Amino acid sequence: MAGGFNFDEIIDRRNTNCIKWDGIERAISGCDDGDSLRNGDRATGVLPSNELLPMWVADMDFRAPSVVLDRIRAAVDHGIFGYTEVPGDVWEAVTAWVESRYRWSVDPSWMSYTAGVITGLNVAIQTFTRPGEKIVIQPPVYPPFHSSVLSNGRRIVYNPLRRDDDIHGRYRFDLEGLRSLVDRDTRMLVLCNPHNPVGRAWSREELEGIAEIALERDLLVFSDEIHADLILDDLVHCPFASLGPEIAQRTITGIAPSKTFNIAGLKASVIITPNEKLRADFDCAQSRTFGLYHANTFAVVGMHAAYAYGGEWLDAVLAYLQENRDSALQYLARHVPGVRAATPEATFLLWLDFAGTGLAHEEIVRVLREDAQIILNDGTSFGPGGDRCFRLNFGCPRALLDTGMERLGRAFSAREAIG
Repeated sequence: MAGGFNFDEIIDRRNTNCIKWDGIERAISGCDDGDSLRNGDRATGVLPSNELLPMWVADMDFRAPSVVLDRIRAAVDHGIFGYTEVPGDVWEAVTAWVESRYRWSVDPSWMSYTAGVITGLNVAIQTFTRPGEKIVIQPPVYPPFHSSVLSNGRRIVYNPLRRDDDIHGRYRFDLEGLRSLVDRDTRMLVLCNPHNPVGRAWSREELEGIAEIALERDLLVFSDEIHADLILDDLVHCPFASLGPEIAQRTITGIAPSKTFNIAGLKASVIITPNEKLRADFDCAQSRTFGLYHANTFAVVGMHAAYAYGGEWLDAVLAYLQENRDSALQYLARHVPGVRAATPEATFLLWLDFAGTGLAHEEIVRVLREDAQIILNDGTSFGPGGDRCFRLNFGCPRALLDTGMERLGRAFSAREAIG
């Protein structure tokens, strides 16, 4: 129990159409069903699904907060699900949440509803860039960043993160590399703050380095901050647009309750755009070009309940996630020395580097799927810097995490013994 909430409960998610558990067979067969598969994720695993432990797709195996569930049940009991608008109390709840959690004062008029942060990214790409223009992303990074750029006919500019060459393997921005890559055809930078998959909660100083270049080179910044609430070690999230009024005027920020409260399936996200012209163009594109006129009834109810009443649940789940992270890191250090993990400051994701095992990437895939029998996200789907790396989701009951770690340890210990 954590804060009175039972995150140790193992809930059977099979046969609920969830991609993480029921999408295993589709992942194995190479079928592109599901958002994460459609956007470029590649999972490991070839054994029957009932023998595999999925630790890949980035949602948690915890029940959503009761304050959210109760209000959704009330909406169901009402029984009418007509066209729904986003009322003012939702924006008031989001405004209060952002100010209390991120120390960022925002105006409710800056906010737009969208189904997902990646939906917002695609709208922004089509609205504010032209075909053939360049967009910067900083890999290894969330696979839909890559596909969103390419599927809209824009060109990717890779500015890979730099990694410290020590046991900690901390990732950093390559500011000089970024400055050298941006030219007159480069229109946008897509920022991942906090960063998925490496788990960095970027500091204000680090973000200011990006902001300086964005101002120098006239870059529009789309800042994906969907993991903003999942900050560990008592750190505080720094929104990119909070750096100052100049940078705010060229930043479009995406946040959502989806990762935070495990309600991704409700499809509720918020786009925050202080620049009035950018906001008007974004809203117009959503309604006229994409036909996104109304919100989902349950998304509105769930989003309001989460932001208005979900703080206590979040504080408890953060404490549990931090214990999970520390447990996983300790196990890896003791039992799988060939695997180096970047200690996440945010998210419920571990970025694992298997280079120390001496195995080639495809052999690591084989050991994970055939010997360890766990499903992780293949690092190559995150772009440059993903070779021999895999992403592990520790947002699950401790017993499932321990099972996954033990399987990993046995598989690679056996491999070392054979070698």
